[in-house]
Amino acid sequence: MKYKNYRNPYTKDNRIYSFTDLYNMPFGEVIKNKKELLGQFRVLGVPREEELQSSENVVYVEAYTRDDGTEVKAHYRSKPNGGSVNNYDNSINDERVDNESEDKSKTPTGGASEENGDRDNQNNILNNKEPGNENITGAAARIRRENESKDIENLPKNNNDFFEKERNNPQSVLMRINADKNKDRPDAKLFMDIALIGPKNVRSTQDYQFISYKKTKEINEKYNLIGNKEIPDHYDGFEFNANSPTAKALNNSEEFKNQILDSKNYDSVNGTFKREKLEIEFNNDKNLQYSFGHMTVLNPKIENGYITGMVYDKYNYEAMYGKKFQSISKETRSLNNNARVLQATSKLKNYYVLVPVKIKL
Repeated sequence: MKYKNYRNPYTKDNRIYSFTDLYNMPFGEVIKNKKELLGQFRVLGVPREEELQSSENVVYVEAYTRDDGTEVKAHYRSKPNGGSVNNYDNSINDERVDNESEDKSKTPTGGASEENGDRDNQNNILNNKEPGNENITGAAARIRRENESKDIENLPKNNNDFFEKERNNPQSVLMRINADKNKDRPDAKLFMDIALIGPKNVRSTQDYQFISYKKTKEINEKYNLIGNKEIPDHYDGFEFNANSPTAKALNNSEEFKNQILDSKNYDSVNGTFKREKLEIEFNNDKNLQYSFGHMTVLNPKIENGYITGMVYDKYNYEAMYGKKFQSISKETRSLNNNARVLQATSKLKNYYVLVPVKIKL
C-alpha cells in the first residue's frame, strides 16, 4: 500500500517530504538533504499535502522541541506495517544516489559545479521545469503541471472537502472562525480560506486556476499594473472563470453595475470609458464588501449590450485608523484591522485575484 512502511533508501528514515515541504525548503537545506530527497523521489515521487493528509498510511507529527533545544518542524511519516520491504527499494544504494547527485550538479554548459548545480535544481523546482531524467525536478514539475494544465472539465469542481479537512484540524481555529463569521458570505469565506491555508496549497478547480508568482511580471505588463496597483513579486494569484459563482456574484450585483455606470469615467453618449481602470468600493453587498472591498475593473468596455472587463484585487489588508476611515462601518474596520494583524504575523498569506465580468446593460 502506498506510503506504508516506506523507508528512505539513503537514510533508512520514514519521513516523507511533501511538495509543500520542497517548495518552502531554503536553499541551504536543499543542499544538506540532497541525497535524502533524491532517494525519496526515486521511490515515492513528491506527494502533495492533501494526498498525505488523506492517507491512512501516513502519520502527521506536530512541531516540537527536543531536549537539546533543537526545533523540529511539523512533518509526515510513514506508518510501519511490520513487513520488511514495502515501498522500499534495496537497489538504491549510496553509490547510486551519490552518482545521481553528481549528475545533477552539472551546469548547463557541462562544467561541474556542485553549488551552481544544486541552485539550478532548486530554481527548476520552483520554476516547474522538467529535464528528461527522472529526478527531483521532474517529479515536482510534473505534479504542479498536472494541476495547472489539465483541461478545465477534468479539474475538481471545488475544494470544499479539502477546506473542511483543514478546518477540522485542531490547529485550524481561524478556519473555523472564518466559517462561522462568513457563513452567509460565500466569496468572503473562500478568499479568507485561501489566505489562511496559503494560495500555493490550494488546487485549481473548475471555478478558479492557480497562477504562480513566476507569472507576476507577465500579469503586471499585460494589464499595465504599476505603482500601488503593481502585483508584488512574491504574490501568487487565482484567475476565476466566467461561470464561477464569484463571477456570477459580481455580474448580478446592482451595486457593482451602478458604480461602473455612475463612474465619472463613463461616457454615456458614446458608450465608452475614459480610462482603462475603474475604482469600485462596495458598501451594501456584504459578501462582495468583505471579499473585495475596494477593487479595480481593468479594461472596461461596452460590447454588444454588455459591460465587460477584468476585476482585479489584491488580498492585502491596510490599516484603517483615524478620520480618513470614519465613513467605513465599525464592523468592517475591526475585521480589516484584525486581518491585518494576522497578515503581519504570517498567519494570512497575500495573493491577488482576477475575475472576468460580463454585465447585461
